[in-house]
Amino acid sequence: MKKNIKIYLTMAVAILFTLSAKSQTYTPKVSKDSLSILNAKLDALKASAKVQELKIKESEEEGEAEQLRIKLLEANASAKNSATQNSNLSEKLKSATVDSKTIEKAAKKAKNDTADAQKALDRYNKQIQKVEDIRTQIQGEERKLTYKKPLIVYDYK
Repeated sequence: MKKNIKIYLTMAVAILFTLSAKSQTYTPKVSKDSLSILNAKLDALKASAKVQELKIKESEEEGEAEQLRIKLLEANASAKNSATQNSNLSEKLKSATVDSKTIEKAAKKAKNDTADAQKALDRYNKQIQKVEDIRTQIQGEERKLTYKKPLIVYDYK
């Protein structure tokens, strides 16, 4: 009986040592070819994420361009109104019923409104240029992305 217990005890100890020895050895489950495929997929995902970030940036810039377009329309309307007021005053000047100070104020206001409209147009054009630059970056990144599609390698053994 004691002999059987010693045999079982030595077998249990031997099994424990072999299990600990096997747990310390590393056997790779991935071949080098599949590792390169996974790296290629990872690069493709990174490029796709970059394209998505650029698209988000483009939409933010388009929002700013839309706000600048609204400001441009307001500035153009203001310039048009002051120009019509100035022309109405100059028409009234022919009949000599208007002060020269009023005419000067109207002319100055028309000039300032025209300058503001021109500045608004310049800001709008700059914003549109930014959006176009981002779009060209997106197109370039999408072209790069089409080249990064990973190839599947078949290994026949």
